[in-house]
Amino acid sequence: MPRKTKIVGFSLPPQINNEVEEYLKKTHKTRSEFFREMIYSFFSGNTNIPTEKDLAMILKSYWDLKSSTKLEIVPIILAIITDPDGNIVIGGRKEKDKWVENLSWVFPGGRLNSLEMEDEVRRIAKEETGLDVDVKQLVSSRIHPDCGFKDIQIVALYFHCTVKNIKNTKPGGSLDCLEWIKPLSVFKYFTTSTCDEVTKFLTMIQKSK
Repeated sequence: MPRKTKIVGFSLPPQINNEVEEYLKKTHKTRSEFFREMIYSFFSGNTNIPTEKDLAMILKSYWDLKSSTKLEIVPIILAIITDPDGNIVIGGRKEKDKWVENLSWVFPGGRLNSLEMEDEVRRIAKEETGLDVDVKQLVSSRIHPDCGFKDIQIVALYFHCTVKNIKNTKPGGSLDCLEWIKPLSVFKYFTTSTCDEVTKFLTMIQKSK
């Protein structure tokens, strides 16, 4: 019988490969199962607010990573806040970030202090922008590749939020200024990498307006 699937190969850095191997041992998955699930997750997207299952998966991944390494794991939340016209708000930092070098303009964000995700997103958005936001969906999560410390890994969770009134916009927390811009204009400001899922999401927002 002819093969119905295609064979795809790619390389991984040794550290990432070792982490994948550890994960496969713990979950008793094959490499094919792991990468099929990962690819399916990428293309299927996520259009709803995080469910308990979504958050459970994030927390499980966090603790799997934490238990399998001596690195300090720092979870942070980043808010992609849109206004009714489809613009997003970004902020200029007051001072250098202690973990990521050359970080200047950013999505409003901060360190996760509890497991109440929606409350944490609203708290951080209020502290950084003065805005009361509605939390809509989890856009992406990743280990931030630009962290400049070998003994620290930053786990970044990107949430889409909306706001009806931007009159109360006021920088606070780690930010000293705010700008409302078109979604894809972030690349004129950001000096660090942006993950593919976030880029796709920003493109979708801009095209929809």
